[in-house]
Amino acid sequence: MKLLITDLDNTLYDWVTFYSLSFRAMAEELSKEIKVPLDILLSEYKVVHQKFGNSEKPFATLELPSVISYFGTNNKVFLQKKLTSVFSAFSLKRNQTLKLYPTVWNTLKTLREQGVKIVGHTEALEFNSLYRLYKLDVIDFFDHLYTLEDTHNLHPDPKNAKIIPLRDDFIIRLSHSESKPNPKLLEHICFTEGVDIKDTVYVGDSITKDISMAKSIGMKAVWAYYGRQFSPELWNILVKITHWTDIDVEREEQLNKSFSKIEPDYKINSFAEILELK
Repeated sequence: MKLLITDLDNTLYDWVTFYSLSFRAMAEELSKEIKVPLDILLSEYKVVHQKFGNSEKPFATLELPSVISYFGTNNKVFLQKKLTSVFSAFSLKRNQTLKLYPTVWNTLKTLREQGVKIVGHTEALEFNSLYRLYKLDVIDFFDHLYTLEDTHNLHPDPKNAKIIPLRDDFIIRLSHSESKPNPKLLEHICFTEGVDIKDTVYVGDSITKDISMAKSIGMKAVWAYYGRQFSPELWNILVKITHWTDIDVEREEQLNKSFSKIEPDYKINSFAEILELK
C-alpha cells in the first residue's frame, strides 16, 4: 500500500453518536430558552436543513421561524449573542463525545512512518471535516482532504469565524455533483497523488457509497464495519432533522438495491487492522 484514501465520518470517529448528542443538547437548550416544544423545533430544523442541503449546520438555529419570532428580529449577530447558552450546549457536548475510534491515531502515525500517503475523502462540508481533523490532532497525518465545498455559509459573522492554519493546497474542494459513489473521482485522486490504483486502499463504513466505488475500479476496498455500530435511537434523531428530500431517499434506496451484494476485500473491526492487509 502506497496510498490510503479514508472516509472520515464513522470511519475515524463516531459521527452519528457525537453529532446526534451534540445536536440534541443544543435543541433541548433552545427549547428551554425560547419556550417552544422540541418537536416543533426539530421540524423547523428539517425545513432549514433541506433549504441549505445539509444537516450539519448548527447556525441554522438562527434561521428558525420560532427563534426569529421569539426575539422579533432576524439579525444573526444579535441572535447569536442571545443564544450563547444554546451554542455552548452544542460545543460542550461535542467536546465530550467527538473522539477518535481506538487505534486510529497510532495507525495513522504508523502508516506515515512507513511512507504511506494518506488522504481524506468525505461528503462532510469543508469546515466541519477540517475542524474535526484539527480538533482530533490528526490533520498533520494527511496529505490532502477531498471535501464538499460549502456554498451556504450560515455563520452570523464570517469575518470572525475560526481559521484553521493549513497549507494552501491541503483542501481540494468538491462540488455536490461529485458526491459518492464516484469511481471517476477515485481515479482522479490516484492520478493527483501520483499513485497507481493497485497500490491504493480505500477504507470506509458504507458498502453502497464507499466500498462499491472502490471495487468498481479494482481498488482494494476495506469495510470499516465498526462504523455501523451506533445506537438506532441516535440515528432516529438525525432522521428527524435530515436534509434529505424524497428524491434523496429514493436515490439511496436505488443505491442499496444496486450494491446490496457488493463484498468488500476486507472487513475490519478496528482501524489498526489496516496494518495487517496483504
